[in-house]
Amino acid sequence: MTAANNAPLTKPYLPYPFEKGWAPEPGKPFEVSAGVFWLRMPLPGSLNHINLWLLKDNEEWVIVDTGIDAESCKAVWEQVFETFCLPSQVNRIYITHFHMDHIGLASWLALKCHARIYMTRGEFARYHGIVIRDEEKNTETVRSYYHSLGFDQDTCNATVKFFKADNKPKEARVQPEQVSYIKEGDRFTTGGNQWEVIGGNGHSPEHACFYNEEDQIMISGDQSLPRISSNVSIYPGNNDKNPLGDWISSCEKLRDRIPQQVTILPAHQEPFRNNPARMQYIIDEHQIQLDVLRTALVDAQNVTSARRHLFDRKLDPVQKVLATGETMAHLRYLTESGEVKEWLDDDGIIWFQTT
Repeated sequence: MTAANNAPLTKPYLPYPFEKGWAPEPGKPFEVSAGVFWLRMPLPGSLNHINLWLLKDNEEWVIVDTGIDAESCKAVWEQVFETFCLPSQVNRIYITHFHMDHIGLASWLALKCHARIYMTRGEFARYHGIVIRDEEKNTETVRSYYHSLGFDQDTCNATVKFFKADNKPKEARVQPEQVSYIKEGDRFTTGGNQWEVIGGNGHSPEHACFYNEEDQIMISGDQSLPRISSNVSIYPGNNDKNPLGDWISSCEKLRDRIPQQVTILPAHQEPFRNNPARMQYIIDEHQIQLDVLRTALVDAQNVTSARRHLFDRKLDPVQKVLATGETMAHLRYLTESGEVKEWLDDDGIIWFQTT
């Protein structure tokens, strides 16, 4: 989302090697590089797809990300297993991060394929913490937290639904015994391809990208997307963090590490090139949002009023939660840098003002 009351940045030129707007049909993997196949999977909602990746490993296969736990996604996987590869040929499943469109079918696939799941320790810790938490205690935490951000009682109660865990059975959840941990700098091979794990933080705790330097491709998950920006937010579960600071540092790292000729294989939209320019654009976009808040916070603001300076349009309930979380992340960045002070009033509402 771009900041209000500012001229938009000049968007960089991003080449699309397989055409902007084009994607393979769901269930029909398309080879983007030797032994690397693009699988488009449907999602409910306005962001109606996710890109998954199948990596050929000699006579076997490696899956990267899994899709959401929904019958429509399972049906696509069944089509893949009928027409492209067998479940018994899948030997590993890699997860970029814990969000449900990426990890949702990991346990189902692991059981079906008798395959192990690989992900970073930070991502599994956040995922597992959500799965095992006390829902009654979490509900009270959410209500209290959003009250402190300036939500009225009805909105607080409605927001609780956004943070409720579903009651799926254990076999639909990734269990600790199914997981092996990976970390930044680790390498693994698929057939003749070598992949390096490159970490990213901010959108999620310990996001993993997978870089094949020899073939000049990188599976980027949500860390690098061509035309949309990943949500960087503070929620009750990470209220002690500075995710925007982590996100900007991650974008700077990928800007400097991944050359412009590398083809980025993103989780959403289409493969593209010129990652350094895209990373810089995202950094600049956040700097504009920070500048808007620096000006607005000459007068004291709570999070709800500050949000209106960044998102000056009508928001549906989900958009309101996302926009509030992103506003809070920007406010935290400014408090961590010492530019803004925060305090609680007598009603338990957090206020912010420039120092």
